[in-house]
Amino acid sequence: MIITPTIISLREGIEAALIIAIMLSYLRKSNQTDLRKYVISGTIAAIIASLGVATVVGLLWGIFEGPLLTVFEGTVVLIAAILLTTMIVWMWNAGAQVTQEIEESMERSVVQQSGIGLALLSFSLVVREGIELSLFSMALVIQEGIQSYIGIALGLSLAVILGIGIYKGSLRISIGALFKWTSIFLILFAAGMVAYGIHELQEAGLLLIGPIEVWNINPPLLPDGSYPLLHDKGAIGGLAKALLGYNGNPSALEVVAYFAYLVLAFTYLWVKQKG
Repeated sequence: MIITPTIISLREGIEAALIIAIMLSYLRKSNQTDLRKYVISGTIAAIIASLGVATVVGLLWGIFEGPLLTVFEGTVVLIAAILLTTMIVWMWNAGAQVTQEIEESMERSVVQQSGIGLALLSFSLVVREGIELSLFSMALVIQEGIQSYIGIALGLSLAVILGIGIYKGSLRISIGALFKWTSIFLILFAAGMVAYGIHELQEAGLLLIGPIEVWNINPPLLPDGSYPLLHDKGAIGGLAKALLGYNGNPSALEVVAYFAYLVLAFTYLWVKQKG
């Protein structure tokens, strides 16, 4: 399944591309294009640092075996779910003011005539997105397999194209609407990540709270040994698992955590929307 990796990497990529586009646009409007090299240098450094984090996490994944590997996978997925939640909350609250906040930070650096300040600013803003995407990518590969990289590459490619269009002024999209609609999908996906992370830790003998299986609605295997469509490893069930965290035979703790996350997340966004 590449739908989920594509959406998540597109969302993360757009955030990073938007940051860079805002910074370069500010320098263009203020006739200070000679400072663009500092923004670009900071961005390149952030990409390298993010790839370093991804490499370290990948190496650790290759080192662990047995129960330790299961604990590592569950922990990575839960950390990714937490980061995904903070990203959703931050963009929901600050999305409309992102441009203003970045331009104000740039103005302080420019007033101080600090090219290094611009480089550090672009580095700090972009590296956060890069590290988040590194952990999300690992979590997606753990959950959905190596084909997730196809969706990640596709999402990032689309983000680059959109970022260039935004900077050139040839593309007008409602960033606020984009982030809000994708936030709804990401909340559903994050709930599934929480449940999956708990499942992995329970597989390793941790968090054994309540019944390990509250129901099993997975249909039996077909005579040829393949999975039926509605099995959580089948075509339809697998899609629901990738997008919504569906599990045909969850534990009690998984069910409670899944629905508790959804209730808390959507209640928070509803309150913020009303406020």
